Amino acid sequence: MLRKNKLAFTVISFVMLAAALLFFTSSVEGASSKNEGNSSSLRGFYAKWELDVSGLKGCSSLCWDYYYFVNDKQVATKFPDGGIDALNCSKDKCLTYKIKGNRLVLSNGKSYPFKVKSATELEIDGDKYTKYKPSSGLKLEGKYESSSYTSTPLGGGLASSMTYVFRKDGTFFDSKFTGYTTDGSDSGDNSGVSTVTQSEKQTSGTYTIVNYTLRLKYKDGTIKKVLFFLPEQPSLKMLRIGARDYLLQKADGTNDGSGSKPAEPYQDKLTTDKIAKKQVLATSRIEKSRQMENIQITLKGYQWAKLTIDPKYKDLFVGFGDKGIVALTAKYRIDNESEQSVNVNSLKVTLELPDSDLGILEASPLAPKVKDELKPGEGVERMSVILLSMDYFDGNKDFELAFGPLNNLEGKDVFQGNWLGFNIWKDL
Repeated sequence: MLRKNKLAFTVISFVMLAAALLFFTSSVEGASSKNEGNSSSLRGFYAKWELDVSGLKGCSSLCWDYYYFVNDKQVATKFPDGGIDALNCSKDKCLTYKIKGNRLVLSNGKSYPFKVKSATELEIDGDKYTKYKPSSGLKLEGKYESSSYTSTPLGGGLASSMTYVFRKDGTFFDSKFTGYTTDGSDSGDNSGVSTVTQSEKQTSGTYTIVNYTLRLKYKDGTIKKVLFFLPEQPSLKMLRIGARDYLLQKADGTNDGSGSKPAEPYQDKLTTDKIAKKQVLATSRIEKSRQMENIQITLKGYQWAKLTIDPKYKDLFVGFGDKGIVALTAKYRIDNESEQSVNVNSLKVTLELPDSDLGILEASPLAPKVKDELKPGEGVERMSVILLSMDYFDGNKDFELAFGPLNNLEGKDVFQGNWLGFNIWKDL
């Protein structure tokens, strides 16, 4: 998302750390040319999302936009209750479309700037849309949970939580909770919050996944068909089911139910210079892109790790409390599609809560270095390392990585005071 008029951020001081690490050898990654692919057909399902922090948009945490190119003439941006596979353009509201030059022209009178970025990515009206594959035959294992909050005009809100537990033998059960909250009013209990809740008994049955459809057959004979795809394909840590997003819940502190081998630590200077040993807590390969002023930033992945500092460096890592230190290491790529060179090492990265203007600044000396100048048409991959206390890590769930400012070679901010943001989680 685009962050505007960022007010301030709280910075954990790394003055001593920076001074002590200046002697470390910098490693320079060469800039690589961007590779913009072409596609002869637009057929397929493309989508993008943004976070609905306040609940004012009425989304279940993430707000999705869809483009399903049915064929070379028809496209759907909304689906019936059964999802993509239930779409029938003879009775549902499909649009016709044409590509005229660099614009997508729709039959509803709207047109948008349009670009084919690669075989799996489109740019429509400045936003990146990823192509999502069907998941036929997929078997799931684990507990997936979705929580949301929607504001109401009267100052209250509707909170809900839904859970699915899937097993690889094709069985499942679900549970649901909804609650309405209001502020302290004449109809309330004078505590500032009054609630009314409704609950539904857990229901079980069997499931199958065909194309973009999750078919649920309950024991009472009821059959339910809903939209299904993997937002972080091919990762199974997040599911899109119907109109909600579900995150895989860990059974304990180390096993996320994926059955995959533990990820190797990202090779930042904490690892390569043996400053600390890492206990990897979670790794996400996200591949999400944001663009501003023709500068594209692609968050390729991020990793949370608990640190055990080497004794000879312990005096440099103070003020984090008794529970220890967590490192967030982010991998990202910068592509310069503008007409001016930029100084990539002027870019700052902070970690912040989505509903706050406060954040933690990256520890620049702990990331591999790249050359300053990024010319038009060039791209380069970077890392950022952010250190936070285990207390702060344990006390929060949803975070945001914010990028900016980015200066040109004359020292002027290309982003003009705006920031690019990516929503990330600790429970992946």
